[in-house]
Amino acid sequence: MSALSCRAAACRLFGAMMAALLFGACARVDPGPEAVPESSYLFVWAGDKDQQQSDFLAVIDARPSSPDYGRVVATLPVGARGTMSHHTEYEYPADDLLFMNGWLSGETFVADLRDPRTPKLAARFKDLGGFSYPHSFARLPDGHVLATFQGRDGRYGAPGGLVEIDAEGGFVRAASAQAPEIPDGQVWPYSLALTRSGERAIVAFSEMGMPPFEEFTRTNHVQVWNTRDLSLVASVALPAQDGGEFHLDPAEPRVLEDGSVYVGTFSCGLYRIDGVDGASPTARFVHAFPGGTTLHNACMVPVVVGRYWVQVVPEINGLIVLDTRDPAAPLEVARLTLDDRYPMPHWIAADRKSSRLVLTGMDESWVLVLRIDMKTGQLTVEEGFRDAEAAFPGVDFARALWPHGESGAAIVHGAVFGG
Repeated sequence: MSALSCRAAACRLFGAMMAALLFGACARVDPGPEAVPESSYLFVWAGDKDQQQSDFLAVIDARPSSPDYGRVVATLPVGARGTMSHHTEYEYPADDLLFMNGWLSGETFVADLRDPRTPKLAARFKDLGGFSYPHSFARLPDGHVLATFQGRDGRYGAPGGLVEIDAEGGFVRAASAQAPEIPDGQVWPYSLALTRSGERAIVAFSEMGMPPFEEFTRTNHVQVWNTRDLSLVASVALPAQDGGEFHLDPAEPRVLEDGSVYVGTFSCGLYRIDGVDGASPTARFVHAFPGGTTLHNACMVPVVVGRYWVQVVPEINGLIVLDTRDPAAPLEVARLTLDDRYPMPHWIAADRKSSRLVLTGMDESWVLVLRIDMKTGQLTVEEGFRDAEAAFPGVDFARALWPHGESGAAIVHGAVFGG
């Protein structure tokens, strides 16, 4: 072969190699929707129903392709019973240390989920910084947790405060939520959300209450905090609106896709909080959901998925989806009504790796997985997520046997995807 022929062959070989490399690189950059992984596990915080055995965290296999899909593969008893298993973190933590609130006991448990099938109890705590009865949790940029507390000095009762906690449950600092414009008896820090920068916290005020949950102090305030020094920026009163008491009992703040902030109320109002990065934030009413007139039809936990606000609405025994592309005028685009097998929907959280949502009922034993169509906002029940040989979707916690033993039926509350 001549030198010229050799050079030509070498060029052809080199070209073929480069084409293969470029093709492979392109394939890796754009894997397509089928290649996006879904979270492997679903973590559900549950209470022993008859309060005779320990409350526990259940680990459910959440891989649709797994033969164990929908099966409880591990449990973590926390060594305490009758705690009233309540809120977990709303989002799965990057450090795999999940905070879980036992409301009646005033105690928080931290689960180590680095090995999901062998969960461990990493820490537990009650009062911190002089405050009592922790309720909700949000992650700061440095991995610390900012928590709302509804009591102080070992007792349940306003005025409460905010406490910064390290990832292992250790006290960092605290501040009272008292403000001159709010009567002390209405200072009930309930839930919170952080802006994208993490430099502002929006805190909603509502009394969580204690059994038998009959009388509550009504509130209508939201606070904005500077998280850098844990200082109060402003207290914002939600304005009343014709047609209902939508401004009462602010419950759940969330940050939208464009950075706007909404706060939903137990009275089924939805408010936009403007100017949270400034010194004088304001609130304006943007939407009302059905219900909100009694404890049993109060609007519960929402979740933001893309441009959608997904609201749990017990009045319709289901959920309502708003398109928030115009945050000043959200538009209802979908509803999902559940059948009677799934009463009192309450808690919802998103799988940030997929289009899935987890839904649980208040003081109930069912767990459902839903899917949201990111183009339309339509919701559907994930039919394949169910107990073995069950006739209906969902995982039932009304059972006798668990990985940790025969402790009987459990009721569920907070739940998050992870792993």
